[in-house]
Amino acid sequence: SKHFRAKEHEIPKDIWDDNKDPKYTGYEEVKGHWQYVEQLFPKLRIPTPPKKVSSTGWKAPSETLPNVPYNVGRTRNHMLPVYEDLETKHRFFTTRVKNVNGDIYVFEHDLKTHLEEKFGTKIESHVNEIGCWVSFEGDRVEEIKEWLFNKGF
Repeated sequence: SKHFRAKEHEIPKDIWDDNKDPKYTGYEEVKGHWQYVEQLFPKLRIPTPPKKVSSTGWKAPSETLPNVPYNVGRTRNHMLPVYEDLETKHRFFTTRVKNVNGDIYVFEHDLKTHLEEKFGTKIESHVNEIGCWVSFEGDRVEEIKEWLFNKGF
């Protein structure tokens, strides 16, 4: 087998020393302007939300938790985890509430009872205890968010 070894004089100490190509531009280090560069970096932490209602309709959770055996946590962007899904195979909408902790079956019963009273019809639901989410038939995002806000979540 042959071994190839580079000779010391063939390897430059600094690869940019030998490259005098004009397409590589030079640079100048300017002291005292680092705060402008820092503004371009992505935020490492999501800022804490305001304690009031914003103009976009966002509401802060209440200071005290409601006296119920379940909790619905906010997302990392401080939003309520209520999502609309379209079941493409059967072409119908479902609404999913995620981040449900505690007694998920009591949560499903309370919310389902509220929705059935509001709409006057029977509403199908599905509990996924492992995934910590509950889904309801239909597009019920606004009604569920309103119920969660009124509960204090």
